[in-house]
Amino acid sequence: MQTGKITALYARFSFDDGIDTESGSIEHQKALLKNYAESNGFTNLSYYADDGYTGTNFNRPNFQRMMNDIKNGLVGTVIVKDMSRLGRNYLMVGQYVEIDFPKYDVRFIAISDHVDSAKGMNDLLPINNLMNEWYSRDISKKIRSMVRQKGNSGQHITSKLPYGYYNTPENKQDWQVDEEAAEVVREIFELYVHHAMGTKQIALQLQAEKRVGVEYHKKIRKGIAVTAENIYLWNSRTIASILKRQEYVGDTVNFRTQIASYKNKTVIYNESDKIRIFPDTHPAIISRELFQMAQDRREKTIRHPSRPHKYLFGDYLYCMDCHARMHGRRCGTKSENALYCYECTTYRKSKGCYFHGVPEKYLETEVLQAIQSVIYKANANPDEFYKTIQKRVEKKSDDCKAVILAELEKSQLRITEIDKYIQGLFEAKVRGEIDGSLFASLKRTYDEEKEQLNVLVAELIGKLHEKNESVNKVKLFMQAIKTYDAVTELTPQVLADFIEHIEVGKCQNTSKKLPFSKRDNAVSVFFWGIGIF
Repeated sequence: MQTGKITALYARFSFDDGIDTESGSIEHQKALLKNYAESNGFTNLSYYADDGYTGTNFNRPNFQRMMNDIKNGLVGTVIVKDMSRLGRNYLMVGQYVEIDFPKYDVRFIAISDHVDSAKGMNDLLPINNLMNEWYSRDISKKIRSMVRQKGNSGQHITSKLPYGYYNTPENKQDWQVDEEAAEVVREIFELYVHHAMGTKQIALQLQAEKRVGVEYHKKIRKGIAVTAENIYLWNSRTIASILKRQEYVGDTVNFRTQIASYKNKTVIYNESDKIRIFPDTHPAIISRELFQMAQDRREKTIRHPSRPHKYLFGDYLYCMDCHARMHGRRCGTKSENALYCYECTTYRKSKGCYFHGVPEKYLETEVLQAIQSVIYKANANPDEFYKTIQKRVEKKSDDCKAVILAELEKSQLRITEIDKYIQGLFEAKVRGEIDGSLFASLKRTYDEEKEQLNVLVAELIGKLHEKNESVNKVKLFMQAIKTYDAVTELTPQVLADFIEHIEVGKCQNTSKKLPFSKRDNAVSVFFWGIGIF
């Protein structure tokens, strides 16, 4: 019976299987497998166990380790408690049992199902495998339904709390603020919004301050000893993920992602129309105003040059003609008195547009004057100022909404028409009025148009959401005005508080002999929520 090769005792357990925890546990399976192997004369026993892995996933660490040993000729027999412990995918289980194991001359035994390849395979084995897969699918449906019900009722459904919060085993719905981590979260948002620092710069500063990294902080909080050298390591990706978490203002955000299917565990990021948000469900770490300012800045696709000179307007400038970003560069001499300016990206790459080069000093003067003018008018008559911009924003928002709603209705009607046309094509094919190839060609055309329309509908719904936030942006702008009695110089924080973006046009003086330092480009300053004032 024995060949000197390993007798692999494989065990797998997952709560998704819906089996009794005690009888299905890894330890219980190991005991059963050992007892069976010793009673039947198997020796050279080796355990392979995967705890917490669903049967539809075959990328399990110890299962793959066992398969590598099989392919290397080290294993002579594989024993499992039952077929479902090997897996719950009908096709994959059949592949291993009927093709892979025989290929490497491996005997396979499933104790409870009375399967032993040395005695011949049971004709009902494929049906048993199929039933195991159906069982897994049914469990998956029940779990999804439960999660959907919890998510729609406003309960937290995430299995991983955002950095800065903790809960207790007794009540996982009760999120409490972890003050030590919350202090770091607040610092990240402050550095990003009010100091115009990029994610990489913030990560480097946190490292310099010896702030414990996210994962290591969670381990320390659980009482796990940590001795890693990179305990203070932070990176741009971690900072970016913190900046976009709406949970920090106290909201529950459900259905941000979903799994493709019970077989395919690929994570899919949902569109905004599928995400459910429930406000004020737990203590907030930052204010909504600070979070909104961070999101507005993130949407600009910010570029942080690695040059010694800090380009003050690098995150705000756009070309007035082609609307491309404008990036900073050194102009002229390389001495200490070098002139810094900004150029249109399209022109710089020789892809068209005009030369919109503008000196940084000129921009500082123009933008500072615009901010000072707004503050003066707001302080002179606050009530009148607020009413004026409120009416202006509401009218602009309503006009935009009307256009968007009209386009949205038009797109949705067209999608309904396409569905009717496809149904008509199918009925014509059934009646024999058109052949299969023509049906497929026409349906493909309609499907492509429908897909494009669905993308457009999602974009239009997103734009409607943006328009609904205009009132909040006006409040943010008024709050910024109250913060400053006067502005005498431009700083990253001043720009972040007042400016949404700036557009730069062509030079107004058309003289070809005009020195670059004397340029007077057209400049439009767009303030938060109100646009050009």
